[in-house]
Amino acid sequence: MSVPRSRSGFSPEVAAALSQADRGIRARMGDHYALFDYWRFAMSTVCTVDAFYVGFYRDNRKIVYPYTFDVTLPVKQYVPPEVSGYGPKGQAAWILRHRRAYTFAEDNGALLHNGAAFGDERRASADAVTIPLFERRDGGLAVIGLASMQSYKAGVYSGEHVRAFEWTARSVATVLAREREDALDRDELAVPGAGSETGPPTVMDVVQDVSAILAALHAGICELEEAAALEGSPLLGRVRRLRRRCEQGQTETMDIIARPSLHEENLLNSLSSKEREIAFLIARGGMTNKEIAARVFVTESTIKGHVSRILRKLGVEQRSGIAARLGHFIEEPHR
Repeated sequence: MSVPRSRSGFSPEVAAALSQADRGIRARMGDHYALFDYWRFAMSTVCTVDAFYVGFYRDNRKIVYPYTFDVTLPVKQYVPPEVSGYGPKGQAAWILRHRRAYTFAEDNGALLHNGAAFGDERRASADAVTIPLFERRDGGLAVIGLASMQSYKAGVYSGEHVRAFEWTARSVATVLAREREDALDRDELAVPGAGSETGPPTVMDVVQDVSAILAALHAGICELEEAAALEGSPLLGRVRRLRRRCEQGQTETMDIIARPSLHEENLLNSLSSKEREIAFLIARGGMTNKEIAARVFVTESTIKGHVSRILRKLGVEQRSGIAARLGHFIEEPHR
């Protein structure tokens, strides 16, 4: 007797699991760790998932891996997010080129093992499915990333498992697209000149986001510390050290934008003392050449020559770029 199938072609058990997975995935919009972790969990209700990762393509043959999981690793060996390069003959390039799922069975894992290992590098996966992640652009579908589930046992993944993985990937893509649409809607309401959520983030944007995450983490550690103190827990000392390490991380994070970079120091040192004086007058108050000439007691044509050299040395084309280059030094000008 044949096994009854849903209209999608899935068995009743898999169809029910996918229906639940879709609801869970959509409920985790805005929290990508929870989103990818639940996606991995949802697939584990359908098939064996010993290792799992999600990656997104970036320029210059780079991939950002925001989520990686390996069931064999203890908690303290958590695999942190990372950015990694990929070669022209590896799995990532293959997915980008072929735009379809890759399975271990296609070449007995040759393509899989041609790439960099992750998780427990002492063990090799014996079965795997890696799929592309798509985003709708200009009326078509663009490959923006990839996801992989792997097993240390051979012959685990069937054709139904591959299709189930692709089906859940579409749910994840829907969530990511909705987040993008929401960001665009918010951007339309932004005050001109106040910044854009959809533009490339600046270093300050990233630092502020990380600082907010660390602040929330610090608050949670403080609650744990209070509870440990009340209970007289032997872990109190460790929790306090963890809090101090978090506070150190918060300080070091803000220090990224508080101190000038070596590049900025070198740019400033390339200016003569007179050029520095003029550059800071422009950066601080946006003074005109005529105003600067009166301030430093030289002719306007002399100021024009200085400004041209300043722009060239700082690598900017407009006077507004001088303030951007010297922003870290405006409070304490170098003379």
